[in-house]
Amino acid sequence: FLNIHQKRYNFQGNVLVGHKGDVIYKKAFGYANPKTGTKLHEDAVFQLASVSKQFTAAAIMILQQRDLLSYEDTIQKYIPNFPYEGITIKMLLNHTAGLPNYMWLLEHKWNKKMIPYNDDVIKLMAKHKLHSYFQPGTRFSYSNTGYVILASIIEKVSGTTYKKFLEGNIFKPLNMKHSFVYSPAIHKNPPQKVSGYKRWGRGYRSIPNTINDGAVGDKGVYSTVNDLYKWDQALYSNKLINKKNKKRAFNQLTLKNGYHYPYGFGFRLKSIDSSKVVYHYGKWNGFRTGLVRFVEDSNTVVVLNHTNRPGISKITKNIEKILNSDNS
Repeated sequence: FLNIHQKRYNFQGNVLVGHKGDVIYKKAFGYANPKTGTKLHEDAVFQLASVSKQFTAAAIMILQQRDLLSYEDTIQKYIPNFPYEGITIKMLLNHTAGLPNYMWLLEHKWNKKMIPYNDDVIKLMAKHKLHSYFQPGTRFSYSNTGYVILASIIEKVSGTTYKKFLEGNIFKPLNMKHSFVYSPAIHKNPPQKVSGYKRWGRGYRSIPNTINDGAVGDKGVYSTVNDLYKWDQALYSNKLINKKNKKRAFNQLTLKNGYHYPYGFGFRLKSIDSSKVVYHYGKWNGFRTGLVRFVEDSNTVVVLNHTNRPGISKITKNIEKILNSDNS
C-alpha cells in the first residue's frame, strides 16, 4: 500500500507501524532535500506541528502530579497580567477557553523584525485584548493560542524553559535521543532536522520561518518515528503519567451544558468498531504528521511527512484496515 501511495502521491516521509508492542514496519520514503536528492533515513527529525500538543499536555500533567499546579487554577495565578478572566488550565488543555487566534494578532499587530516568543505573544494579547470567541467552558474551539499559554505556564511553574523541561522530564527518561524543542526566536543555531517543503510546479520549494514559528507549545517539538514509538509505549505504563491523568487525557471533555466532545488533554478521541483510538494530526509549514494509537489492540501508526501534500489520514486509515485484516 505505501509503495503504491508513494508513487501515486509522491509521499516524502517516514512511517512506522507498531503491532502489539513490536515494530513490524518501518521505512523512509523519498528525500530529505528534494532539490539535492538527499534521501530520507529512519532517524530523520521532523517538526511535529500539532502532534507537539500532547507533549505540552504531558508536561502539565507531570507538574500536576508533583502538586505544583491544579487543573482548576486560572491563568492569572501564573501570568497576572493576562487579560482574559475565568480561564482554567483544564480549559486550555481541552480547547474550551475561547481565546482569540494569536497568529492573526502577530500577522496584523507585530511590527518588529525579530521573531516573537511566547512571552511576546502574551504581551501583545494584553496590549490589544481582542474579543474572546465565547464564554470559557461553553464551547469547544481548537486553539493554538491555548497551548502557547500552557507552555508559558510550564516555564513559570518549573522555573526553566519549555525546551529544557521536556528534555529533562520526557525525552531523557524515555531515551528519546533525537527529540527536542526548537524556536527560531530564542535558539539561533538550528539543529539537524528536515525542512518543510511545498509543491512548486514539478519540484519543491522550501518554506522559510515566519513570525508564527517562534512560539512553542502548540508546535515546535521535533522528533523521529522511532522516538515517537518510545513515547507511545511509555503511555501504556505509569512511568511518566499516572493512571488517573491518563484517564483524563484519553476521555472526552464535558462542557458546562453537559455536552461531550471527543478531545482529552492533547489528544483527539474516536472509536472504530467499539475500540478506542487516541490520536492527533499536525499541519504546519509543509509538515503533515500523525500519531494514531489503537489503544485496546496496542497498535500504533506514526506518519511524518515534510511536504504539503495531503493524505496522512488516508495512510493511517488504510494501515489500520491492514492491521485489522491481519488480526482476523
